[in-house]
Amino acid sequence: MKENNKYRYTNTSERNIRMNRFYIIASSLLAIVFLFYLWLKLINHNISPIVTYANTILIAVFCVVNVVTHLRNKATRLLKVFATIEIGIEYLLVGLQTDASFIHYALIAIFILQIPYYEKKSLKKTALGLFVLYLIVMIVQAAKGIYGQDVNAVCSTLLVFLIGIIILETGKITILFNNDAIGSSREEHNHVKEVLDNILDVSQTVHQETTKTTDLMNQLVQTTESVANSMQEISDATNMTATSIEEQSQMTGTIQNAIEQTSHISEQMVQIAQDSNESIRKNMAAMESLKQQSAMIKDTNHSVTDAMAKLQEKTKEVETIAGSIMAISGQTNLLALNASIESARAGEAGRGFAVVAQQIRQLAEQTKSFTEEITKITNELNANANMVVNTISGSIEATDRQSEKILAASETFEQLNKNMEALASQVEEVNHHILGLSESNNKIMENISQLSAVTEEVTANAEQVHTMSQNNLDCAEQVKTAVEHIRSTTDEMETQEG
Repeated sequence: MKENNKYRYTNTSERNIRMNRFYIIASSLLAIVFLFYLWLKLINHNISPIVTYANTILIAVFCVVNVVTHLRNKATRLLKVFATIEIGIEYLLVGLQTDASFIHYALIAIFILQIPYYEKKSLKKTALGLFVLYLIVMIVQAAKGIYGQDVNAVCSTLLVFLIGIIILETGKITILFNNDAIGSSREEHNHVKEVLDNILDVSQTVHQETTKTTDLMNQLVQTTESVANSMQEISDATNMTATSIEEQSQMTGTIQNAIEQTSHISEQMVQIAQDSNESIRKNMAAMESLKQQSAMIKDTNHSVTDAMAKLQEKTKEVETIAGSIMAISGQTNLLALNASIESARAGEAGRGFAVVAQQIRQLAEQTKSFTEEITKITNELNANANMVVNTISGSIEATDRQSEKILAASETFEQLNKNMEALASQVEEVNHHILGLSESNNKIMENISQLSAVTEEVTANAEQVHTMSQNNLDCAEQVKTAVEHIRSTTDEMETQEG
Protein backbone atom coordinates (compact mmCIF):
# COMPACT_ATOMS: atom_id res chain seq x y z
CA MET A 1 0.00 0.00 0.00
CA LYS A 2 2.87 2.37 0.85
CA GLU A 3 4.57 1.62 -2.46
CA ASN A 4 1.37 2.49 -4.34
CA ASN A 5 1.02 5.87 -2.49
CA LYS A 6 4.71 6.79 -2.56
CA TYR A 7 4.49 8.91 -5.74
CA ARG A 8 0.74 9.35 -5.98
CA TYR A 9 0.93 13.08 -6.67
CA THR A 10 2.75 12.55 -9.98
CA ASN A 11 -0.78 11.89 -11.18
CA THR A 12 -2.65 15.09 -12.19
CA SER A 13 -5.97 13.87 -10.81
CA GLU A 14 -4.45 13.14 -7.39
CA ARG A 15 -2.90 16.63 -7.32
CA ASN A 16 -6.23 18.22 -8.26
CA ILE A 17 -8.05 16.29 -5.51
CA ARG A 18 -5.53 17.43 -2.91
CA MET A 19 -5.53 21.08 -4.10
CA ASN A 20 -9.34 21.23 -4.39
CA ARG A 21 -9.68 20.05 -0.81
CA PHE A 22 -7.17 22.66 0.34
CA TYR A 23 -8.79 25.32 -1.88
CA ILE A 24 -12.19 24.72 -0.27
CA ILE A 25 -10.69 25.07 3.21
CA ALA A 26 -8.73 28.23 2.30
CA SER A 27 -11.63 29.92 0.51
CA SER A 28 -13.95 29.00 3.37
CA LEU A 29 -11.54 30.56 5.90
CA LEU A 30 -11.34 33.74 3.79
CA ALA A 31 -15.16 33.84 3.66
CA ILE A 32 -15.30 33.41 7.44
CA VAL A 33 -12.91 36.37 7.85
CA PHE A 34 -15.15 38.48 5.60
CA LEU A 35 -18.23 37.50 7.64
CA PHE A 36 -16.38 38.18 10.90
CA TYR A 37 -15.52 41.68 9.67
CA LEU A 38 -19.08 42.39 8.46
CA TRP A 39 -20.71 41.22 11.69
CA LEU A 40 -18.29 43.31 13.79
CA LYS A 41 -19.19 46.29 11.66
CA LEU A 42 -22.89 45.47 12.18
CA ILE A 43 -22.44 45.21 15.95
CA ASN A 44 -20.72 48.62 15.96
CA HIS A 45 -23.53 50.01 13.79
CA ASN A 46 -21.13 50.92 11.03
CA ILE A 47 -22.88 48.96 8.26
CA SER A 48 -26.43 48.23 7.20
CA PRO A 49 -27.92 44.93 8.44
CA ILE A 50 -29.20 44.22 4.95
CA VAL A 51 -25.65 44.29 3.58
CA THR A 52 -24.46 41.93 6.33
CA TYR A 53 -27.36 39.50 5.87
CA ALA A 54 -27.08 39.53 2.10
CA ASN A 55 -23.35 38.84 2.18
CA THR A 56 -23.85 36.09 4.77
CA ILE A 57 -26.44 34.34 2.60
CA LEU A 58 -24.30 34.78 -0.51
CA ILE A 59 -21.20 33.31 1.20
CA ALA A 60 -23.28 30.38 2.51
CA VAL A 61 -24.58 29.71 -1.03
CA PHE A 62 -21.01 29.87 -2.36
CA CYS A 63 -19.82 27.36 0.25
CA VAL A 64 -22.67 24.97 -0.58
CA VAL A 65 -21.86 25.22 -4.30
CA ASN A 66 -18.20 24.45 -3.58
CA VAL A 67 -19.02 21.43 -1.42
CA VAL A 68 -21.51 20.00 -3.95
CA THR A 69 -19.05 20.51 -6.83
CA HIS A 70 -16.30 18.81 -4.84
CA LEU A 71 -18.49 15.86 -3.90
CA ARG A 72 -19.61 15.29 -7.49
CA ASN A 73 -16.05 15.28 -8.83
CA LYS A 74 -13.18 15.70 -6.44
CA ALA A 75 -10.63 16.17 -9.26
CA THR A 76 -12.59 18.75 -11.27
CA ARG A 77 -10.89 22.02 -12.27
CA LEU A 78 -14.19 23.87 -12.13
CA LEU A 79 -13.97 24.02 -8.35
CA LYS A 80 -10.94 26.31 -8.56
CA VAL A 81 -12.74 28.54 -11.08
CA PHE A 82 -15.93 28.72 -9.00
CA ALA A 83 -14.08 29.42 -5.74
CA THR A 84 -11.89 32.13 -7.34
CA ILE A 85 -14.94 33.86 -8.84
CA GLU A 86 -16.79 33.63 -5.51
CA ILE A 87 -13.91 35.17 -3.52
CA GLY A 88 -13.58 37.84 -6.20
CA ILE A 89 -17.28 38.68 -5.88
CA GLU A 90 -17.03 38.85 -2.05
CA TYR A 91 -13.90 41.00 -2.34
CA LEU A 92 -15.67 43.33 -4.74
CA LEU A 93 -18.83 43.59 -2.60
CA VAL A 94 -16.98 44.12 0.68
CA GLY A 95 -14.55 46.57 -0.93
CA LEU A 96 -17.32 48.62 -2.50
CA GLN A 97 -19.52 48.65 0.60
CA THR A 98 -16.91 49.19 3.30
CA ASP A 99 -13.63 50.94 3.93
CA ALA A 100 -11.75 47.70 4.72
CA SER A 101 -8.12 47.69 3.55
CA PHE A 102 -7.18 44.17 4.75
CA ILE A 103 -9.26 42.56 2.03
CA HIS A 104 -6.52 43.22 -0.52
CA TYR A 105 -4.52 40.44 1.08
CA ALA A 106 -7.34 38.03 0.23
CA LEU A 107 -6.50 38.62 -3.43
CA ILE A 108 -2.88 37.70 -2.71
CA ALA A 109 -3.98 34.50 -0.95
CA ILE A 110 -6.26 33.53 -3.84
CA PHE A 111 -3.47 34.28 -6.31
CA ILE A 112 -0.99 32.10 -4.39
CA LEU A 113 -3.48 29.21 -4.40
CA GLN A 114 -3.32 29.16 -8.23
CA ILE A 115 0.37 28.20 -8.35
CA PRO A 116 0.19 24.47 -7.28
CA TYR A 117 -2.18 23.76 -10.19
CA TYR A 118 0.73 24.40 -12.59
CA GLU A 119 -1.43 26.05 -15.25
CA LYS A 120 0.37 28.97 -16.81
CA LYS A 121 -2.56 30.36 -18.81
CA SER A 122 -4.95 30.07 -15.89
CA LEU A 123 -2.40 31.86 -13.68
CA LYS A 124 -2.18 34.78 -16.12
CA LYS A 125 -5.95 35.04 -16.48
CA THR A 126 -6.43 34.96 -12.71
CA ALA A 127 -3.73 37.62 -12.24
CA LEU A 128 -5.43 39.86 -14.78
CA GLY A 129 -8.91 39.39 -13.28
CA LEU A 130 -7.73 40.01 -9.70
CA PHE A 131 -5.79 43.09 -10.81
CA VAL A 132 -8.94 44.48 -12.46
CA LEU A 133 -10.93 43.86 -9.27
CA TYR A 134 -8.18 45.48 -7.21
CA LEU A 135 -8.20 48.59 -9.41
CA ILE A 136 -11.99 48.85 -9.23
CA VAL A 137 -12.02 48.68 -5.43
CA MET A 138 -9.10 51.11 -5.12
CA ILE A 139 -10.74 53.56 -7.46
CA VAL A 140 -14.08 53.37 -5.63
CA GLN A 141 -12.46 53.71 -2.21
CA ALA A 142 -10.34 56.59 -3.42
CA ALA A 143 -13.48 58.25 -4.80
CA LYS A 144 -15.06 57.90 -1.37
CA GLY A 145 -12.05 59.64 0.13
CA ILE A 146 -10.98 56.63 2.16
CA TYR A 147 -7.31 57.02 1.18
CA GLY A 148 -7.02 60.56 0.00
CA GLN A 149 -3.42 61.77 -0.10
CA ASP A 150 -2.22 59.20 2.48
CA VAL A 151 1.33 58.14 1.56
CA ASN A 152 0.92 54.82 3.41
CA ALA A 153 -2.14 53.99 1.35
CA VAL A 154 -0.31 54.77 -1.87
CA CYS A 155 2.71 52.72 -0.83
CA SER A 156 0.44 49.90 0.34
CA THR A 157 -1.26 49.88 -3.05
CA LEU A 158 2.07 49.81 -4.86
CA LEU A 159 3.33 47.08 -2.54
CA VAL A 160 0.25 44.91 -3.15
CA PHE A 161 0.68 45.41 -6.87
CA LEU A 162 4.39 44.54 -6.63
CA ILE A 163 3.64 41.45 -4.53
CA GLY A 164 1.13 40.37 -7.18
CA ILE A 165 3.78 40.72 -9.90
CA ILE A 166 6.31 38.79 -7.80
CA ILE A 167 3.80 36.03 -7.16
CA LEU A 168 2.94 35.93 -10.89
CA GLU A 169 6.58 35.56 -11.95
CA THR A 170 7.25 33.07 -9.15
CA GLY A 171 4.32 31.04 -10.37
CA LYS A 172 5.63 31.13 -13.94
CA ILE A 173 9.10 30.00 -12.84
CA THR A 174 7.62 27.24 -10.66
CA ILE A 175 5.47 26.03 -13.55
CA LEU A 176 8.51 26.16 -15.87
CA PHE A 177 10.61 24.14 -13.44
CA ASN A 178 7.79 21.67 -12.90
CA ASN A 179 7.27 21.22 -16.64
CA ASP A 180 11.01 20.62 -17.14
CA ALA A 181 11.08 18.14 -14.28
CA ILE A 182 8.01 16.34 -15.60
CA GLY A 183 9.43 16.37 -19.13
CA SER A 184 12.73 14.93 -17.92
CA SER A 185 10.90 12.34 -15.87
CA ARG A 186 8.79 11.39 -18.89
CA GLU A 187 11.90 11.07 -21.05
CA GLU A 188 13.50 8.82 -18.43
CA HIS A 189 10.28 6.85 -18.18
CA ASN A 190 10.10 6.51 -21.97
CA HIS A 191 13.76 5.42 -22.04
CA VAL A 192 13.16 2.83 -19.33
CA LYS A 193 10.04 1.69 -21.15
CA GLU A 194 12.01 1.37 -24.39
CA VAL A 195 14.69 -0.69 -22.59
CA LEU A 196 12.00 -2.87 -21.01
CA ASP A 197 10.33 -3.27 -24.40
CA ASN A 198 13.67 -4.39 -25.86
CA ILE A 199 14.10 -6.85 -22.98
CA LEU A 200 10.57 -8.08 -23.58
CA ASP A 201 11.30 -8.52 -27.30
CA VAL A 202 14.44 -10.49 -26.47
CA SER A 203 12.47 -12.52 -23.93
CA GLN A 204 9.81 -13.28 -26.53
CA THR A 205 12.51 -14.27 -29.04
CA VAL A 206 14.11 -16.54 -26.44
CA HIS A 207 10.68 -17.98 -25.67
CA GLN A 208 10.03 -18.70 -29.35
CA GLU A 209 13.46 -20.27 -29.86
CA THR A 210 13.14 -22.39 -26.72
CA THR A 211 9.73 -23.53 -27.96
CA LYS A 212 11.30 -24.59 -31.26
CA THR A 213 14.16 -26.25 -29.36
CA THR A 214 11.63 -28.10 -27.19
CA ASP A 215 9.86 -29.38 -30.32
CA LEU A 216 13.20 -30.56 -31.75
CA MET A 217 14.10 -32.20 -28.45
CA ASN A 218 10.73 -33.98 -28.44
CA GLN A 219 11.44 -35.25 -31.96
CA LEU A 220 14.94 -36.30 -30.86
CA VAL A 221 13.52 -38.13 -27.84
CA GLN A 222 11.02 -39.94 -30.07
CA THR A 223 13.78 -40.84 -32.55
CA THR A 224 16.05 -42.05 -29.76
CA GLU A 225 13.25 -44.14 -28.31
CA SER A 226 12.62 -45.61 -31.77
CA VAL A 227 16.33 -46.45 -32.17
CA ALA A 228 16.39 -48.01 -28.69
CA ASN A 229 13.34 -50.11 -29.54
CA SER A 230 14.91 -51.16 -32.84
CA MET A 231 18.12 -52.14 -31.07
CA GLN A 232 16.08 -54.16 -28.60
CA GLU A 233 14.35 -55.93 -31.48
CA ILE A 234 17.73 -56.63 -33.09
CA SER A 235 19.03 -58.02 -29.80
CA ASP A 236 15.97 -60.25 -29.44
CA ALA A 237 16.31 -61.43 -33.04
CA THR A 238 20.00 -62.27 -32.62
CA ASN A 239 19.20 -64.15 -29.41
CA MET A 240 16.64 -66.17 -31.36
CA THR A 241 19.24 -66.75 -34.06
CA ALA A 242 21.73 -67.98 -31.44
CA THR A 243 19.11 -70.38 -30.09
CA SER A 244 18.39 -71.68 -33.60
CA ILE A 245 22.11 -72.12 -34.27
CA GLU A 246 22.50 -74.07 -31.04
CA GLU A 247 19.64 -76.36 -32.10
CA GLN A 248 21.23 -76.72 -35.52
CA SER A 249 24.52 -77.67 -33.88
CA GLN A 250 22.75 -80.37 -31.90
CA MET A 251 21.09 -81.65 -35.08
CA THR A 252 24.40 -81.80 -36.96
CA GLY A 253 25.79 -83.77 -34.02
CA THR A 254 22.93 -86.20 -34.45
CA ILE A 255 23.69 -86.40 -38.17
CA GLN A 256 27.31 -87.15 -37.36
CA ASN A 257 26.25 -90.00 -35.09
CA ALA A 258 24.02 -91.40 -37.83
CA ILE A 259 26.89 -91.18 -40.32
CA GLU A 260 29.19 -93.03 -37.93
CA GLN A 261 26.59 -95.73 -37.47
CA THR A 262 26.18 -96.01 -41.23
CA SER A 263 29.93 -96.28 -41.65
CA HIS A 264 30.05 -98.99 -39.02
CA ILE A 265 27.29 -100.92 -40.79
CA SER A 266 29.15 -100.61 -44.10
CA GLU A 267 32.22 -102.12 -42.50
CA GLN A 268 30.12 -104.98 -41.23
CA MET A 269 28.73 -105.47 -44.74
CA VAL A 270 32.25 -105.73 -46.13
CA GLN A 271 33.16 -108.26 -43.46
CA ILE A 272 30.04 -110.30 -44.27
CA ALA A 273 30.87 -110.22 -47.97
CA GLN A 274 34.39 -111.52 -47.29
CA ASP A 275 33.13 -114.33 -45.03
CA SER A 276 30.25 -115.36 -47.33
CA ASN A 277 32.22 -118.20 -48.97
CA GLU A 278 32.92 -120.07 -45.75
CA SER A 279 29.78 -121.97 -45.58
CA ILE A 280 26.55 -122.36 -47.46
CA ARG A 281 24.62 -122.79 -44.34
CA LYS A 282 26.32 -119.80 -42.85
CA ASN A 283 25.61 -118.08 -46.15
CA MET A 284 21.91 -118.60 -45.72
CA ALA A 285 22.04 -117.17 -42.22
CA ALA A 286 24.38 -114.42 -43.41
CA MET A 287 22.03 -113.60 -46.31
CA GLU A 288 19.14 -113.30 -43.87
CA SER A 289 21.27 -111.15 -41.63
CA LEU A 290 22.30 -109.13 -44.65
CA LYS A 291 18.66 -108.56 -45.55
CA GLN A 292 18.05 -107.23 -42.06
CA GLN A 293 21.14 -105.06 -42.19
CA SER A 294 20.07 -103.69 -45.57
CA ALA A 295 16.70 -102.80 -44.15
CA MET A 296 18.40 -101.07 -41.25
CA ILE A 297 20.65 -99.18 -43.65
CA LYS A 298 17.63 -98.11 -45.64
CA ASP A 299 15.82 -96.94 -42.50
CA THR A 300 18.94 -95.17 -41.34
CA ASN A 301 19.34 -93.47 -44.71
CA HIS A 302 15.73 -92.34 -44.61
CA SER A 303 16.35 -90.98 -41.11
CA VAL A 304 19.39 -89.16 -42.41
CA THR A 305 17.34 -87.76 -45.30
CA ASP A 306 14.63 -86.53 -42.90
CA ALA A 307 17.25 -84.98 -40.63
CA MET A 308 18.84 -83.20 -43.57
CA ALA A 309 15.41 -81.95 -44.66
CA LYS A 310 14.89 -80.51 -41.21
CA LEU A 311 18.38 -79.02 -41.40
CA GLN A 312 17.40 -77.35 -44.68
CA GLU A 313 14.24 -75.96 -43.03
CA LYS A 314 16.30 -74.57 -40.13
CA THR A 315 18.74 -73.14 -42.65
CA LYS A 316 15.84 -71.37 -44.37
CA GLU A 317 14.71 -70.04 -40.98
CA VAL A 318 18.24 -68.73 -40.41
CA GLU A 319 18.03 -67.05 -43.82
CA THR A 320 14.67 -65.51 -42.86
CA ILE A 321 16.08 -64.23 -39.53
CA ALA A 322 19.13 -62.89 -41.35
CA GLY A 323 16.79 -61.08 -43.74
CA SER A 324 14.95 -59.59 -40.74
CA ILE A 325 18.26 -58.50 -39.21
CA MET A 326 19.19 -56.96 -42.58
CA ALA A 327 15.89 -55.06 -42.72
CA ILE A 328 16.25 -53.86 -39.11
CA SER A 329 19.82 -52.81 -39.86
CA GLY A 330 18.60 -50.78 -42.85
CA GLN A 331 15.88 -49.20 -40.71
CA THR A 332 18.44 -48.40 -38.00
CA ASN A 333 20.71 -46.84 -40.60
CA LEU A 334 17.78 -44.72 -41.87
CA LEU A 335 16.87 -43.68 -38.31
CA ALA A 336 20.48 -42.74 -37.62
CA LEU A 337 20.52 -40.67 -40.83
CA ASN A 338 17.30 -38.90 -39.78
CA ALA A 339 18.80 -38.27 -36.32
CA SER A 340 21.89 -36.76 -37.98
CA ILE A 341 19.68 -34.46 -40.08
CA GLU A 342 17.65 -33.37 -37.05
CA SER A 343 20.85 -32.84 -35.04
CA ALA A 344 22.23 -30.69 -37.86
CA ARG A 345 19.05 -28.62 -37.77
CA ALA A 346 19.47 -28.18 -34.02
CA GLY A 347 22.90 -26.57 -34.63
CA GLU A 348 25.45 -26.48 -31.83
CA ALA A 349 23.06 -28.07 -29.36
CA GLY A 350 22.68 -31.16 -31.59
CA ARG A 351 26.40 -31.75 -32.32
CA GLY A 352 26.72 -34.41 -29.62
CA PHE A 353 23.67 -36.23 -30.94
CA ALA A 354 25.09 -36.12 -34.46
CA VAL A 355 28.20 -38.00 -33.23
CA VAL A 356 26.01 -40.60 -31.52
CA ALA A 357 23.87 -40.95 -34.67
CA GLN A 358 27.05 -41.50 -36.73
CA GLN A 359 28.18 -44.24 -34.34
CA ILE A 360 24.75 -45.87 -34.56
CA ARG A 361 24.92 -45.81 -38.35
CA GLN A 362 28.40 -47.40 -38.29
CA LEU A 363 27.11 -50.13 -35.97
CA ALA A 364 24.15 -50.64 -38.32
CA GLU A 365 26.60 -51.03 -41.23
CA GLN A 366 28.60 -53.58 -39.22
CA THR A 367 25.36 -55.45 -38.42
CA LYS A 368 24.51 -55.46 -42.12
CA SER A 369 27.96 -56.85 -42.96
CA PHE A 370 27.68 -59.58 -40.34
CA THR A 371 24.18 -60.44 -41.56
CA GLU A 372 25.43 -60.76 -45.12
CA GLU A 373 28.14 -63.12 -43.84
CA ILE A 374 25.46 -65.13 -42.02
CA THR A 375 23.43 -65.32 -45.24
CA LYS A 376 26.47 -66.51 -47.14
CA ILE A 377 27.19 -69.20 -44.56
CA THR A 378 23.57 -70.39 -44.56
CA ASN A 379 23.65 -70.60 -48.36
CA GLU A 380 26.74 -72.79 -48.15
CA LEU A 381 25.08 -74.83 -45.43
CA ASN A 382 22.02 -75.29 -47.62
CA ALA A 383 24.17 -76.32 -50.59
CA ASN A 384 26.02 -78.85 -48.46
CA ALA A 385 22.73 -80.15 -47.12
CA ASN A 386 21.49 -80.63 -50.69
CA MET A 387 24.67 -82.52 -51.45
CA VAL A 388 24.14 -84.76 -48.43
CA VAL A 389 20.55 -85.39 -49.48
CA ASN A 390 21.68 -86.34 -52.96
CA THR A 391 24.35 -88.64 -51.50
CA ILE A 392 21.89 -90.30 -49.15
CA SER A 393 19.48 -90.69 -52.04
CA GLY A 394 22.22 -92.47 -53.92
CA SER A 395 22.88 -94.59 -50.85
CA ILE A 396 19.21 -95.51 -50.67
CA GLU A 397 19.20 -96.47 -54.30
CA ALA A 398 22.33 -98.57 -53.75
CA THR A 399 20.71 -100.22 -50.77
CA ASP A 400 17.67 -101.03 -52.88
CA ARG A 401 19.87 -102.57 -55.50
CA GLN A 402 21.69 -104.49 -52.76
CA SER A 403 18.40 -105.88 -51.51
CA GLU A 404 17.53 -107.06 -55.01
CA LYS A 405 20.90 -108.77 -55.30
CA ILE A 406 20.46 -110.42 -51.93
CA LEU A 407 17.13 -111.79 -53.08
CA ALA A 408 18.74 -113.02 -56.26
CA ALA A 409 21.54 -114.58 -54.22
CA SER A 410 18.98 -116.38 -52.11
CA GLU A 411 17.42 -117.89 -55.18
CA THR A 412 20.68 -119.02 -56.65
CA PHE A 413 23.77 -119.60 -54.61
CA GLU A 414 25.81 -120.27 -57.75
CA GLN A 415 26.02 -116.58 -58.34
CA LEU A 416 26.74 -115.91 -54.70
CA ASN A 417 30.45 -115.21 -55.08
CA LYS A 418 29.88 -112.85 -57.98
CA ASN A 419 27.08 -111.13 -56.15
CA MET A 420 29.21 -110.86 -53.00
CA GLU A 421 32.01 -109.27 -55.00
CA ALA A 422 29.54 -106.80 -56.50
CA LEU A 423 28.06 -106.22 -53.08
CA ALA A 424 31.51 -105.56 -51.61
CA SER A 425 32.17 -103.10 -54.40
CA GLN A 426 28.86 -101.35 -53.74
CA VAL A 427 29.46 -101.28 -50.00
CA GLU A 428 32.88 -99.78 -50.47
CA GLU A 429 31.33 -97.11 -52.70
CA VAL A 430 28.71 -96.40 -50.03
CA ASN A 431 31.46 -96.20 -47.42
CA HIS A 432 33.32 -93.76 -49.64
CA HIS A 433 30.21 -91.56 -49.89
CA ILE A 434 29.64 -91.83 -46.16
CA LEU A 435 33.17 -90.59 -45.55
CA GLY A 436 32.45 -87.65 -47.84
CA LEU A 437 29.22 -87.02 -45.96
CA SER A 438 31.15 -87.06 -42.68
CA GLU A 439 33.59 -84.46 -44.00
CA SER A 440 30.69 -82.28 -45.21
CA ASN A 441 29.01 -82.56 -41.84
CA ASN A 442 32.24 -81.54 -40.11
CA LYS A 443 32.41 -78.50 -42.38
CA ILE A 444 28.80 -77.68 -41.52
CA MET A 445 29.65 -77.84 -37.83
CA GLU A 446 32.62 -75.50 -38.37
CA ASN A 447 30.36 -73.05 -40.26
CA ILE A 448 27.77 -73.24 -37.50
CA SER A 449 30.47 -72.45 -34.93
CA GLN A 450 31.53 -69.41 -36.96
CA LEU A 451 27.89 -68.36 -37.33
CA SER A 452 27.45 -68.69 -33.55
CA ALA A 453 30.49 -66.47 -32.92
CA VAL A 454 29.21 -63.83 -35.39
CA THR A 455 25.76 -63.94 -33.80
CA GLU A 456 27.24 -63.43 -30.34
CA GLU A 457 29.18 -60.41 -31.63
CA VAL A 458 26.05 -58.98 -33.27
CA THR A 459 24.17 -59.47 -30.01
CA ALA A 460 26.90 -57.70 -28.04
CA ASN A 461 26.92 -54.78 -30.53
CA ALA A 462 23.13 -54.54 -30.43
CA GLU A 463 23.17 -54.43 -26.63
CA GLN A 464 25.90 -51.77 -26.71
CA VAL A 465 23.90 -49.65 -29.16
CA HIS A 466 20.79 -50.12 -27.02
CA THR A 467 22.71 -48.88 -23.97
CA MET A 468 24.02 -45.87 -25.92
CA SER A 469 20.50 -45.10 -27.17
CA GLN A 470 19.21 -45.22 -23.60
CA ASN A 471 21.99 -42.85 -22.48
CA ASN A 472 21.12 -40.51 -25.37
CA LEU A 473 17.51 -40.63 -24.31
CA ASP A 474 18.46 -39.65 -20.75
CA CYS A 475 20.63 -36.78 -22.05
CA ALA A 476 17.82 -35.61 -24.32
CA GLU A 477 15.40 -35.62 -21.38
CA GLN A 478 17.86 -33.52 -19.33
CA VAL A 479 18.27 -31.00 -22.18
CA LYS A 480 14.50 -30.89 -22.60
CA THR A 481 14.11 -30.12 -18.87
CA ALA A 482 16.70 -27.30 -19.11
CA VAL A 483 14.93 -25.79 -22.15
CA GLU A 484 11.60 -25.95 -20.32
CA HIS A 485 13.20 -24.11 -17.38
CA ILE A 486 14.47 -21.36 -19.75
CA ARG A 487 11.04 -21.03 -21.32
CA SER A 488 9.33 -20.77 -17.91
CA THR A 489 11.85 -18.06 -16.92
CA THR A 490 11.04 -16.03 -20.06
CA ASP A 491 7.32 -16.49 -19.34
CA GLU A 492 7.86 -15.04 -15.84
CA MET A 493 9.78 -12.08 -17.37
CA GLU A 494 6.90 -11.40 -19.79
CA THR A 495 4.38 -11.67 -16.96
CA GLN A 496 6.34 -9.21 -14.80
CA GLU A 497 6.72 -6.84 -17.76
CA GLY A 498 2.98 -7.04 -18.45
